[in-house]
Amino acid sequence: MQTADIERMIKRTKNLNMGVIEANPPPTFSEYVLSLLEEKGVKRSRLILALNMDRNYGYQILNGTRIPTRQQIIHMALFLGLDVAQTQKLLTLGKREALYVRRPEDAKIVHCLEHKMSYEKACEFIWENE
Repeated sequence: MQTADIERMIKRTKNLNMGVIEANPPPTFSEYVLSLLEEKGVKRSRLILALNMDRNYGYQILNGTRIPTRQQIIHMALFLGLDVAQTQKLLTLGKREALYVRRPEDAKIVHCLEHKMSYEKACEFIWENE
């Protein structure tokens, strides 16, 4: 069951059925990343190579044995061309701090996500002075 379906059910019902919630746990970080890769038609190896990750470390992230840093998750989101909501979900599932537009770097990230900048241009725009 999709999260949006669960939200609609909660909003429409007077008696919350916790069985539905318990039967539909959230995806793990790796499950969500793999579903995004499939949706975007991107191979695992291409993502790992594009993000300049160590091959073993990249596959450990994708297999769920490691959780990437916040910056690595942001890079994944930019490379995959995710929207802000998908990026926030990725950060949440990765147990990392959500984007907060009052932080200058996060404001730049949101801008890049909203305006669908290419990965290269987004990285240059966000981290140009580093």
